[in-house]
Amino acid sequence: MAIVGVGYIINVIQDSFETAMNSSGDMLFTATAEYSQWRKNGKSLPTFLGGTTKVDI
Repeated sequence: MAIVGVGYIINVIQDSFETAMNSSGDMLFTATAEYSQWRKNGKSLPTFLGGTTKVDI
C-alpha cells in the first residue's frame, strides 16, 4: 500500500509541474503576440525589450 501512496504523490507532483509549464508557455506566447502587435502598430516596446517605454517591474 505504501508503493501506491508514493505513486499517487509522484502523480500529483508531476501533474502540478505539467500545469505550471503549460501555463508559463501560454504566457510566453501571449506576451510575444502582444509585443509583436505593438511593433506593427508603432507603439514603443518596454525598455527591457529594447524600446523606450519605461515600466516598473
